[in-house]
Amino acid sequence: MEIVIAMKPESARNRTMTLIDDVMAHVDSDWIADLAERLVRIPSVTLHETVVCDCFANELRELGLEVDVREVTPGRPNLYARIPGCGGGPTLMLNGHLDTIPNQNNQPVFREGDRLYGRGSTDMKGGMAAMLGAVRALTRADVQLQGDLLLTAIVGHEEPEANKDGPLALIDDIKSGRIACDRIVIVEGPPALWVMSMGSMVFTITLESKRGGVHTQYVPFSENPIRFLGDMISRIAEIQTQLDHGDVHPLAGAERIDLGIVNAGDYFNRTAHRCQLVGNRRWAPGRQVRGVADELRSQLEPIAIAGQLDMTLTYEHDREPFETPAEDPVVQAVSAAHRSVAGVAPDVIGKRIVGDANLYVHGCGVPTIYYGPSNETAHADVENVSIKDMASVAAVYALAAMNYCGVATASKAAPA
Repeated sequence: MEIVIAMKPESARNRTMTLIDDVMAHVDSDWIADLAERLVRIPSVTLHETVVCDCFANELRELGLEVDVREVTPGRPNLYARIPGCGGGPTLMLNGHLDTIPNQNNQPVFREGDRLYGRGSTDMKGGMAAMLGAVRALTRADVQLQGDLLLTAIVGHEEPEANKDGPLALIDDIKSGRIACDRIVIVEGPPALWVMSMGSMVFTITLESKRGGVHTQYVPFSENPIRFLGDMISRIAEIQTQLDHGDVHPLAGAERIDLGIVNAGDYFNRTAHRCQLVGNRRWAPGRQVRGVADELRSQLEPIAIAGQLDMTLTYEHDREPFETPAEDPVVQAVSAAHRSVAGVAPDVIGKRIVGDANLYVHGCGVPTIYYGPSNETAHADVENVSIKDMASVAAVYALAAMNYCGVATASKAAPA
């Protein structure tokens, strides 16, 4: 997809090149770095985002935009702003979150060379600063888009206590018509086209013994509930081996099943009345959570029956997989913008990890991708982002908006 301007062909080509040059010239890496540092210096752990939301809202207003402050819970708003188009083009949303995980090791905020350090620099205040850097470049280059460009900043992404209240509120607002868009680009991840994520669920398997707790001397080990718990762990290892050698997604690799918690027993010589396994299951597009859960239950239930144990399987935090096709207009728009900035085609990637795109695609039916300045130090003890990369992706966001929304004839262009 290329930038299209409604003019004579030669005028369109000349104007296109001038606009691209103007926009890229107005991407100010120092301005973006300063903004990112201000955002990172504001602690904004999930459920405590008020101050950073106020800062971001003020920055939007400084750029001349009206801000719709959508309170999710008292003092915790989603922020929506719009660059209105002149009509005739689709609407693109740039989206990201302002909350972070806790700063467990008290990582300081500082710059060193090309890098900004501090909690939230990668995940994802660097991308949020780049988003505003793109808006600043578009407005200073006097670009008139045909379709609208939406800028949305949400709360409640990171910590499970929020139950994804910010993303879910955004979905409700799209479904109710408070805001509307045709495509979403989430401004996080690496500077690549992240177009798919696997589905995910947290599962809990509970085994209960009908005989209750009994002194282990009176129960053969072959009948000990913990023995059957061990058999289940071995069976889960076999399942992963089968997944590794089964259908492997070309972008995200093999599906996964993992265990994180094992609980059993309450005393050293007493059989366990209850045993539990808690883990995570990730699956590729083409299946849904209920079918995956039923499959896992059928694979493990024979072990429970053999041990005369009652088994239940429950799941939570489930997200369905998504995949946005390579030929989708937003993928083409961001790809062309990346080529204009970097001189090469972007990598096209998928991940097992899930995020808000899984929610947006299935919650309101809007095709979504990720493209950001960084991902490799997200949640790390030493979180950091490249200032150069923030500026580069800001340019990509601006050009992608021009590609996707379209560009209208501007006053300085030759007449049609």
